[in-house]
Amino acid sequence: MASTTSNSGLRARLFAVVATALIIFTTLGALAYLVSGAFGSMILSADRMDDTRALSAAKAAVRALQKQLAGTVRDNAIWDDAYRKIMSPEAVDWATETWASTTADYPLYDTAMVINPDGKPLLAYHLGTALADPDDFYLGQLKDVLQAARRPDPTHEHLPVAFINTREGVALVGAAAIQPSATDPKMNLAQLKVLVFSKQITPTVVSEVSHTFNIDGLALAPSAGTDGTLHADVDDITGREIAHLTWPAVKPGTASYLRVRPVVVGSGVALILLLTAIAAIGVAAFKAVRREERASDHKAHHDALTGLLNRAGCLQQLGHMLSRNPHALASLHILDLDGFKAVNDTWGHPVGDELIQSVASRLVDKLPSDALIARLGGDEFAVISQAASSHLPSSSVPERIQQVVSTPFTLGGRVIEIGGSVGTAAGGNEGIDAAELLRRADLALYRAKDQGRGISVEYDPSLDDEARRSAELEQELRTGLARGDIRAVFQPLIDASTREVCGVEALARWTSPSRRTVSPEVFIRVAEKAGLIDQLGFEILKTAAREAAQWPDIGVSVNISPLQLRNPYLALQVQSILAEANFDPGRLTIEVTEGVLISNPEQAKRAMQALRNLGIKIALDDFGCGYASIGALREFGFDRMKIDRSLILAVDRDASGGAVLQATIALASALNLPVTAEGIETEHQAAIVKLSGCDELQGYLFGKPVTAKEITALYFAPNSSAAVREGARYAAQPI
Repeated sequence: MASTTSNSGLRARLFAVVATALIIFTTLGALAYLVSGAFGSMILSADRMDDTRALSAAKAAVRALQKQLAGTVRDNAIWDDAYRKIMSPEAVDWATETWASTTADYPLYDTAMVINPDGKPLLAYHLGTALADPDDFYLGQLKDVLQAARRPDPTHEHLPVAFINTREGVALVGAAAIQPSATDPKMNLAQLKVLVFSKQITPTVVSEVSHTFNIDGLALAPSAGTDGTLHADVDDITGREIAHLTWPAVKPGTASYLRVRPVVVGSGVALILLLTAIAAIGVAAFKAVRREERASDHKAHHDALTGLLNRAGCLQQLGHMLSRNPHALASLHILDLDGFKAVNDTWGHPVGDELIQSVASRLVDKLPSDALIARLGGDEFAVISQAASSHLPSSSVPERIQQVVSTPFTLGGRVIEIGGSVGTAAGGNEGIDAAELLRRADLALYRAKDQGRGISVEYDPSLDDEARRSAELEQELRTGLARGDIRAVFQPLIDASTREVCGVEALARWTSPSRRTVSPEVFIRVAEKAGLIDQLGFEILKTAAREAAQWPDIGVSVNISPLQLRNPYLALQVQSILAEANFDPGRLTIEVTEGVLISNPEQAKRAMQALRNLGIKIALDDFGCGYASIGALREFGFDRMKIDRSLILAVDRDASGGAVLQATIALASALNLPVTAEGIETEHQAAIVKLSGCDELQGYLFGKPVTAKEITALYFAPNSSAAVREGARYAAQPI
């Protein structure tokens, strides 16, 4: 009985031990299974996430290449000058110089072709060398690209850009019909020449894409590769796969597991500790990822140079602020530095970067601590303030910003003085979003910059109306240029001694169908902002050269904008226009304003010298109303000075006006510059400027700007009288 009880107790204890062991092993096994399953899921998820990221990056790389080439094709094909030149007899020479010669070392394309409507090439170059048989080079696949290029595309936003097989491998090809920038629905695209650019996808190109988009081991291959690789399809214009971008799957999760597997295998007896270690590693990895995410987010929303918020960060913070309180009295102030470009040009970009950092540091130090400060890019900053929390009222923030940037900076022993223009927009009860507030502040900034340096402007709804009117006027001007509504009129230039006409000045005039006569001061400024000034200026020059060819022995003056002097082909284009009109360059005077003395002076001097090499004279217009110095007059070496009419009017209004006028003319004489007096309206003014030393007169006293036909009738018709020829409405009189 006792033995039976003892055995029963032993069995019970054994059962308990076995049960406990089973429970422990079962628990540990289940725990190991769950942990390993979770670990395996993490590995798989990490691998898949990295694969998805790499695939998205590869597709983005393909789209970026296509977008880049599409932009290059669009800029070169949808171009008025290109259309005009390619339809002219000099098409081959012009296209060779503009496109073909650049294929040798241009990074955006290495093959350039112009295809005639009959499918035959006008020219075809690859790596700086002419292509004998373009169709053979593209393996007969070019016709689909050409067919797509001639499809109607009014917006020019869907240019055909795709990959194509060539004799040298896969290339990215894009094409567009060469046409004017203004869309003409009646234009038959089938009759236009097509511009084709292509870029071979060489190992170097693939390597650059790999580096840019962080895809290690990227390669271009004919097949999709093995199971261990990922790929993105490379399609031709018809959507057919012709190659693949392949790269090895990184599998960061698997790599991490392989590193810890020996520890897992060798620590079977210490499973709990191992699981704890794995958990600790997981926690550490999670924290590392979180740190990387925070670092990446910081980089995406902060400026690398200054450490301030960038544009994206500024909009994000402003959006958060407005979303939390849609009616918050938040103000956005945008600062644009005045004179920063001169710092870069004078001392270089390193000093410019140091100045940007100093401005950022000073804004942070001097503005209220609760203000958010951002660098939007370049020399543009943003300050976000809230009236409810800021130590300064919103109206005082622009003033404080002006004070901050106007105080001189000392950098490396240099004392640098700059300023700033500020545009301000305030949120309020309208519930506007961050993008709208930024747009309004931008409008205010544009107004501030238009009014001069060191100006602060707060947004007003009238700025929207002004922006709309400006956009409408720009569109009307584009249409007017396309229709030929801009006309040239001519004002006579009179020899001060003989009172005979010795030249004319060509002036632009525009009568808008909806606005009637538009002042040149208005539409020329619009043309400069819209990038139309070259087209406008060359149209006036063409008309002037064509009309003046029939007026022998007199000079012709034409005004050009300082912006036109930035055109590296200005002299060549002027030469072409004069040659087409059979006009002697020695009869032409180009008039420039004092703006060229401060706006890219070195570039302006090069352009002026190129014009002088053609025999063209350069005159300084409107002298006396700006900031020209004696040193600048000597440095630029003008051929003539034109005195601004304000100095002429001062003769009648101010007792010292005559002395100022005489001193100005004496300065010109000392520099051996002949002088033209503008704005002569009375015989008294004419007498004074002649006695002061002016050799050429211009003004309403001798004639208003008139058409070419009227100039011919007044001065060059066989029946025009000597009196008319010598002064339009006034007979020759000694002064």
